[in-house]
Amino acid sequence: MTRLYLRNQLCIPVMGFNRAIIYDLGRKDYHFISEAHYHMLNTDGLINFDGISDESERSELIDFLLDLEIVFEVASAHEAERFPKISTALHHTNPLSHAVVHTNISRNFIDFISQNHLQNLSIISAQMNDEVIRVINSFAHLEIDGIYLYIEKFDPHSLSLYERELARLPAVFSVNFFKADKPHTKLEANIYYNFFTEGFGDYKQLLTVDKLYVNQDFFLEAYNKHSYYNGKIYIDPSGNIKNGLNNTQIFGNINSMSDDEFHQTINSELFLALGNISKQKTLVCQHCEFRYMCTDTRVPEKEAEHWFHHAECVYNPYISKWNNEEGYLNLKASGITVSASGCTINKDQLSETFNKIWSE
Repeated sequence: MTRLYLRNQLCIPVMGFNRAIIYDLGRKDYHFISEAHYHMLNTDGLINFDGISDESERSELIDFLLDLEIVFEVASAHEAERFPKISTALHHTNPLSHAVVHTNISRNFIDFISQNHLQNLSIISAQMNDEVIRVINSFAHLEIDGIYLYIEKFDPHSLSLYERELARLPAVFSVNFFKADKPHTKLEANIYYNFFTEGFGDYKQLLTVDKLYVNQDFFLEAYNKHSYYNGKIYIDPSGNIKNGLNNTQIFGNINSMSDDEFHQTINSELFLALGNISKQKTLVCQHCEFRYMCTDTRVPEKEAEHWFHHAECVYNPYISKWNNEEGYLNLKASGITVSASGCTINKDQLSETFNKIWSE
C-alpha cells in the first residue's frame, strides 16, 4: 500500500544557489536539504518521493522528515484539502515598529510615538549607568514588546551594580556588552546578557550567525519587505532621523519637529523606500538560502535596474561559506561580478572553485 505524505505548512523550503533550507517556523529552527529534495518538498499537495530510486535512501529521508515533523502521513488524498496553504502576505504593516535611540533621546520622540506599538526598542549607551535606567523608565508608559540595551564598553563592576535594577524592568529583553574579554551569553531574571569581544562599531556593520532569526513573523516580513529597514527608525546622538544605524541619509531633526511633521516624515514615500526592498529584489541576496532569516544592516543601492550592495556580505552563497570558515573566498575570487548593471557568474571558474573547496 502506498503511503501518502504532506508537508507541514509551517516548514517552508527555500532554495539557495547550491542548497536549500527548510525554515521550521513553528520551532524557530532550520535544516539544510539538497536541491533535489527541495523540489520534492516544494509542493502544497501530496509529496512524490518516487524520484528517489534507491529504496534505502528514500526510506532514510522520509524517516528524517517524519522525526522532525516536517512531513506527516495522511490516510487519503482527500485529507490534503484539510490542510490549506498558509498565506505569505504581510497583512499588518506598521510604519514604525522598531526604534533605535541613544540615552540623550529627545522627549519629543517619546511624545511623538505615544500612540505607536513598538516591537523592539534599542537603546545605545557608552556605558551602563543611571542614565540608561532613566531612559528605560521614560518609555515605561508606552506599548513596547522588548527593550534591547547596547552598552559599548563592558565593565564588570557596573554590571554588578545595575543587574538587580534591570531585573525589575519587565520590558528589558537583552543587554549586550561589547569589548568583553570573551564571548558568552547568560540568562538572569529572564534577561539575556550577551558579551561580545568586538566593538559595537564593528558589530553593527556585519551580518553574523547570531543575527539569523527563524519565526513566522520574521519570515513574512523578510518575504515581503526588508527585514532590517521596514518599520525602522534611528535617532542619532544629534537628533537626526535616519532609517538605520548605517544609513547616512537624514530625514530631519527630532528636536525641531512638530508631531505632524514627524508623522508626515515617517510615512513619506522617501522614508519608507528602503523598507520596501525585499531580498528577492537584491543581487546576490536573491541567491542566498538565508535571505528570509537575515538581519542585514547594509544599505541597498540602485544605480540602474538592480538593487545591490557595494559592501560584500560575510556569507558567500555561491560557495556556501561564511568568511570565518575554512575555504571561504570573496565573490570576485569565486567568479562572481556584481555591479549596478547586474550579477555575472563565470560558471567554469565557480564550478572549479566550488569543487576544490568542498572536495578537500
